[in-house]
Amino acid sequence: MEALSLSQIQEQLRLPSVADLRNQVHISYWSDHHLISQPLLNHLPFGRSLGPTTFYQYIDYQFDNLLIEARRNLLYWTISGARHFNQTPVSQTTLFFDETFFWHYYIPVRTREITEAILQGNRIRFLSRFLLS
Repeated sequence: MEALSLSQIQEQLRLPSVADLRNQVHISYWSDHHLISQPLLNHLPFGRSLGPTTFYQYIDYQFDNLLIEARRNLLYWTISGARHFNQTPVSQTTLFFDETFFWHYYIPVRTREITEAILQGNRIRFLSRFLLS
């Protein structure tokens, strides 16, 4: 049996495009495997401050889409035969919003917005880590 190429698998199963985490400037990851689906990456609100309204809108209206994309990513890993360096199947990864990017690029641009929100008694939330397993 001949192994299918990534593009053949994507075409046959209508799987999403794939993002190479090595090319993501603001995302770090903890896994041997560096490919995840682009729609999953798009659904993660890295790099956005989530005030109360935005946070609850995301939880109420976008969270189900995030779960769907996470399941599709796990299916992609299974079907593509994604492996760690020790040849065990890829079953999880952790993504991080890069701390250097966060403190040196994100915060300086949004300091006023964040300060005003805090002074108004609002919580500001940031997605800093996402575990897919």
